[in-house]
Amino acid sequence: MSDKKGLKLMNPLRSIFVAGSILGLSACAWLPFSENTGIGRIPLEDIEPTVRFIEKKEEPIPQSDIDEVSTEQVVESYERLMQSPHPEVQRQAMRRLADLNMRLAGYKAYALDSGQELESLSPAIRNASYAKAAELYQQTIDQFPRQEDDSAIRYQLSRALSLDGKQEQSLEQLDSLVAVHTASPEVVEVEFRRGEAYFLRKDYRRAADAYKAVLDQGTGSQYYDKALYKHGWSLFKLRDYDLAILDFFPLLERLLSEQQLNSEVKAVLTDLIDDTYRAISLSFYHQAGAETVEEYFKTVGPKPYEYMVYERLAQLYLEQERFQDAADTYLAFVSGNEFHEQAPYFQLKVVQTYIDGGFPSLVLPAKEEFLKKYGVKSRFWRQATEIARKDLRPHVRLNLDEIASHYHANAQESKKPADYLTAAEWYSHFLLLLNDEKDVAPFHFLMAEALFDAKDYQRAIVEFEQIAYTYKQYEKREQAAYNILVAYQTLIDNEKQDEAKKALKSKSIEYTLKYADVFPNSKRAPELVLRAAEELIVFERIPEAIAAAEKLLALPGQKTQKQADRAKIIIANGLLDLKQYAKAESAITRVLNETQLTQKQRDEFREQRAQSIYKQAEALKEEGKLEFAMTEFQRLSALEPNSSVRVNADYDAATIMLQLEKWDDARTALESFRKQFGKHELAKGLSEKLALVYEKQELWGLAAGEYKSIGATTKDPEKAREISWYVAELYKKADQTTEAIAAYKKYVWTYPEPYVQATEGRAKLVELYKQAGDSEKRDFWHAKIISEYKKAKDKNNARTSYLAANSSFELAEPLFESFQNIKLKLPLAKSLRKKKSAMDKAIKAYGDIGKFKVAEFTTASTHRVAQLYHVLAKDILNSERPKGMNEEEEEEYGYLIEDQAFPLEEKAIEIYQSNSNRVLQNVYDEWVKLSFAALADLQPARYNKQEVIKPWYGVSL
Repeated sequence: MSDKKGLKLMNPLRSIFVAGSILGLSACAWLPFSENTGIGRIPLEDIEPTVRFIEKKEEPIPQSDIDEVSTEQVVESYERLMQSPHPEVQRQAMRRLADLNMRLAGYKAYALDSGQELESLSPAIRNASYAKAAELYQQTIDQFPRQEDDSAIRYQLSRALSLDGKQEQSLEQLDSLVAVHTASPEVVEVEFRRGEAYFLRKDYRRAADAYKAVLDQGTGSQYYDKALYKHGWSLFKLRDYDLAILDFFPLLERLLSEQQLNSEVKAVLTDLIDDTYRAISLSFYHQAGAETVEEYFKTVGPKPYEYMVYERLAQLYLEQERFQDAADTYLAFVSGNEFHEQAPYFQLKVVQTYIDGGFPSLVLPAKEEFLKKYGVKSRFWRQATEIARKDLRPHVRLNLDEIASHYHANAQESKKPADYLTAAEWYSHFLLLLNDEKDVAPFHFLMAEALFDAKDYQRAIVEFEQIAYTYKQYEKREQAAYNILVAYQTLIDNEKQDEAKKALKSKSIEYTLKYADVFPNSKRAPELVLRAAEELIVFERIPEAIAAAEKLLALPGQKTQKQADRAKIIIANGLLDLKQYAKAESAITRVLNETQLTQKQRDEFREQRAQSIYKQAEALKEEGKLEFAMTEFQRLSALEPNSSVRVNADYDAATIMLQLEKWDDARTALESFRKQFGKHELAKGLSEKLALVYEKQELWGLAAGEYKSIGATTKDPEKAREISWYVAELYKKADQTTEAIAAYKKYVWTYPEPYVQATEGRAKLVELYKQAGDSEKRDFWHAKIISEYKKAKDKNNARTSYLAANSSFELAEPLFESFQNIKLKLPLAKSLRKKKSAMDKAIKAYGDIGKFKVAEFTTASTHRVAQLYHVLAKDILNSERPKGMNEEEEEEYGYLIEDQAFPLEEKAIEIYQSNSNRVLQNVYDEWVKLSFAALADLQPARYNKQEVIKPWYGVSL
């Protein structure tokens, strides 16, 4: 057993052999092919065959009885055998060692390409090489010449040299082989390989000779088709294009026949066939192109694949963007094979080539040529089978549609009769191409129209008559029949001779009657009867037109609803024109109730009815019949609410209601008017009218809303200010607190001047917020009154001072309450500091009120300051005592507390006295009285002669 790196003899060696064989043979006789990506645009000498021949030949490996033997052992065995005294043993060992080196070298190359490291391979594989194999083969030939397998060994020697990169030496071996071993079994393959090698060296003459040697061996060789293919290419490379074709065409025929028989290799054959076509195309391309093709087939006669040769040559030209040459190639085939089944499609390819090549001027003629040669009026079409016609019909129809449309459009642009006649001729093809009425009728109609536009009216009448009275389902039958009338009318208009014109009119009338018989339900049938009424209107003979329309309505059966409607419309419009408004209203109502109208027509007639009613109402108003006029105006609004005069009618009715002092009705009418016509010009004075009505009905809030609108639109600033104040007062009067607040706020922010009235507005806001229970916003406006007072300075008066003092007092009162609510608890020092702090804030607030010099609030604030001292003294005396004191300690603590409270009480008495002394200044209000009451409680001997007064704010004095 060998080491783990050794290669096992059985399957591993077989893998090495197969890989080596593939690597060797896939190189196509020792030289790699270069890939070709297309012929390019020139030079054509660089063009190569695209099919490459690769054989994979696997030689059998003799089986061994030994299960596992390392490669090193095999090599050593062969090397020992090479020292054998028996020559045949030496020769066999030498050759087998050469073969083994070939396989191991192949495996080494495969392993290294797969990413393995050289060191990871066994020594035998690492040391193997194609050079060593070649050396052993050469040694075998030299030491043992002229053996039976000499040709095979030389062949292997050639392979080893090729794989070792010694291509010239390899080729020399092949040359030597065919020179010496002419009858060798390998000679056909060797000749083919020589051809491949010389072809790759671009030695096309020698390559051709080698391929010729293969061909000379007969068609039975597996290399015959390949050699024929490459022999042709060699001649092509030698620019012997005419000779190359002599190879390519026989090859093509062999391949085509083989393709029918052998489905297993169909894909490979397809590729080879495809490239053979390409080679043929290139050969013709390098000669005279389509001209050479024509000459060739004239010589050999028609072939089933002939059209494909033209096709591939044309495709080659297209690849080179030689569009005209491609088109000429297609045309060459068509020219020589006009009735071939592929000829129409080649003509279509000419069209597509011109399109792709950007030759718009050639496209249309090519399409015309297609239709002339293969359309419905061509010889090809007449003799073609129904299947061929069926296949061609879509192409004919498509191109015919385009050609006919083109010439029709051209005619419509030029307006030349001759051009219209050309279009009509092309449309006539559709009559032969199509059988179904629904398909052919539209084109027949277009043909008739073209004749009409060509001013060939008589021929147009013939075609229109056929369309109208032959086709049964065509949707434009009636139109065709009507076009006959138009054609006659045109002839009548162009006719100068009276007699001839009379005869044409007679024909027109005759056809009109026929029209009415065939199309009794058509809207045009009664139109002939109606025409008289229409013409009377044109001539402004209104009464007669009305009479004619009434007569039409009396006709039985034939008239359509639309024609009856038209008659009723004539009557209604006529009466309106005659200013017979009452009758017109009745006739218009009939039109609206009985006729089929578009929405636009219906709107117009409703408008006309509204105008009729409005005119009747105006007449009543002018006669002084206000109640009747008002009723008519209201009837108009109810009957025609969307009419343009409805707004005038509503306004006129409301105005009459005001005149008649119908306040409830006026309110309803004016509110409705605003809702529907608020943006109308008449609505501009609506607020004044509604304000009047609301005040008459004591609807203060609604009145405020109207004045608000008036104020928003007035351009007089002073008037706007007055209205703004009045709006607020009305909302307050209506008890609409929210709206009143908003109105007063808008006033004071918008109109800070005059200052006094703005202050009154702020006072109103204080009052309203107080009612609403919103203390935060109430206090905001208290503060605003005070701040504005300070800014106003000389503008202030007694009223603003009073309001400012009141606001200051109201803002101070919460401070007094906060002070009162603080209880003196243990630890006394802490709660006493808190209470004194609250007291200081309150004293400061009350002290500022005196600046306003309003007696009522001066006495009130003075009394409150005295109360602050008085309450603090009492709270100290009644404060919580510490726990755990004995009787003596409690007595001592009481003395201390009294010492604290006594000065405060004295201060309170002093302030009460200063307030009570205001009686000397003739001030004796509620607060002075309260101060006297407090003094009577504190100093009863001196002040208890007065009436007892209850303490204020629940404070026991």
